[in-house]
Amino acid sequence: MIILNWLSTNLLPSKPDPRLDDYPLMSSWTPTAIISLIYVIGVYAWKVEHIKRYRNQYKNKEEYNTEMKNSKLSSRSFIKQLMILYNVIMVIYSGVITLGILWSVYTLGYGLGCEEQPDPNDTKYDTFVWTGYLFYFSKFVEMLDTVFFLLRGKVDQVTFLHVFHHATMPPSIWWGVKYAPGGIVFMFPLVNSFIHVIMYAYYGLAAAEAYRYLWWKNYLTLAQMIQFIILILHQGQIFFLTTPCNYPKVFPAAIVLYASVFLVLFSNFYIKAYWHKQRLAKSLAQQQHHHQHQQSQQQQNGHFNGKLQSNEYGSTQQINGYTSSVVNRLKLNKSKD
Repeated sequence: MIILNWLSTNLLPSKPDPRLDDYPLMSSWTPTAIISLIYVIGVYAWKVEHIKRYRNQYKNKEEYNTEMKNSKLSSRSFIKQLMILYNVIMVIYSGVITLGILWSVYTLGYGLGCEEQPDPNDTKYDTFVWTGYLFYFSKFVEMLDTVFFLLRGKVDQVTFLHVFHHATMPPSIWWGVKYAPGGIVFMFPLVNSFIHVIMYAYYGLAAAEAYRYLWWKNYLTLAQMIQFIILILHQGQIFFLTTPCNYPKVFPAAIVLYASVFLVLFSNFYIKAYWHKQRLAKSLAQQQHHHQHQQSQQQQNGHFNGKLQSNEYGSTQQINGYTSSVVNRLKLNKSKD
């Protein structure tokens, strides 16, 4: 509570936006923090239980994977259909947020520079209120990503990066939505929601096993990294503008810090997941090509040398035999003379 009081006194605007008072979970930050804490505890408790079950019941990973494949078809089919439906809903949900913010940006004439804190009494900024709240609430819904991973036994995909992202987003976004919806930070929900439209479209295709359309997986991670770079540059400009920007700098600063952390984490993930694998695959392909080339040369040399040796040897035998025969005949004639 001491930290919260210090934040509200020194960094945040003097009063929160009154238009959000009646929205669920917006009266206090505490419920949001508790939900995120429950999420973290629940996820890691599930992971620990899963690991214990794995160690006790299965001798190795192959046996576990076989068991997962042989699980009840009806259950797997139901989860698959549920995942497809969930991803379709999230594409629509994120699309609504994206279009809502774009409409506000267009009607208000927003640009890429400083956009000051909106007046809470000005109704033309109301779109930022409900789109901001939808964006905040979407971060609770997105926790279902983790649930689907765990239901399918994909515990290895529930990484620190995954849990950290889903656990920290709701408490962080609450402050911005509560105190200063709109303004220069409009870029954060706009870019993030747009990326989520693409991301959940990919997940939906993957759930439907439309693998022929998923060649762009690594580009999705790159798009997420580009998102963080855009946010760092756009939000960071508020600290270098020659003309002061009337917007609480704590929120752009938090976005820059948050985006920087995730840029590092996603870059590390990308290097491990794609770059190293691509280099390894390229190295293995070169080794295989070199090995095949050596085998081809050995086969060619063996056939070529064998033929030459046979011909040379046979020819030598014939020539030597003929020569020996001529010599012997000459010797015989001389002896007769």
